Amino acid sequence: MMRPLALLRPALLAAAFALPASAQQIGTVASSEPTLRGTPPGAATRTLALGSGLVSNETVASSASGRGQLLFADQSTLSLAPNTTIVLDRFVYDPASGAGAVGLSLTEGALRFIGGTLSRQQDAVITTPTASIGIRGSTVLVLYRGGQTYAIFIAGERMCIVSGGTQSCTSRQGGVLTNDGYAGSVASEFLTLILSLIDGNPAGGGGTGPGTGVDNPNPSERGPVSTIGEEFDRMIFEDDFTLDAIFEFLEENYFYEE
Repeated sequence: MMRPLALLRPALLAAAFALPASAQQIGTVASSEPTLRGTPPGAATRTLALGSGLVSNETVASSASGRGQLLFADQSTLSLAPNTTIVLDRFVYDPASGAGAVGLSLTEGALRFIGGTLSRQQDAVITTPTASIGIRGSTVLVLYRGGQTYAIFIAGERMCIVSGGTQSCTSRQGGVLTNDGYAGSVASEFLTLILSLIDGNPAGGGGTGPGTGVDNPNPSERGPVSTIGEEFDRMIFEDDFTLDAIFEFLEENYFYEE
């Protein structure tokens, strides 16, 4: 289970471990279970533990059993699922003016992004080998494997994807964007499954972790979740699920109809 970020911020933002001498810290490791690996530009790969500093253009990877959460200076947070690799392409932030930019690449796996100060003013950008996702003031899930990108909107203002020169956007909770555009939406149970894979099971059992924004993605005023009466299979992953199982689920296009 991830520790509450509020308890970690004062110490984490002041810490920087094993950084290259010329590097400027852009963020901190807020949780690492059991460990993450980081490779700063021009430096050797290192173990990222709680409190480790992060720099621009650093590659961060989780193992098959690992996951972690990164905290940035504008209070953006990034959570990594097992078997995930990202590159922190750019992070520029001026606390005085609130201006800057956020950009990172997902080369494999899955992540959750919770926007901070910067993404409320302009899009934070997550790129994969096949798409670019713009996130404005929102919490989203982004998954990439085998040439296919999936972006799932959790809460906030909006999320857009650009792939093959075409842009599609959604602000519907549970809405799914792929390389081909808007694909429909998934149930809150499915979001909870992915988030528990990324964050671990919430303390006390049941429910979702703090800040996930997961709730019923289809409130009563929006009508039925499916025009043909489909229901989400709550037992699709039984008691043991993996990122592979989630990708298989998505690749079957098991989405609710509008």
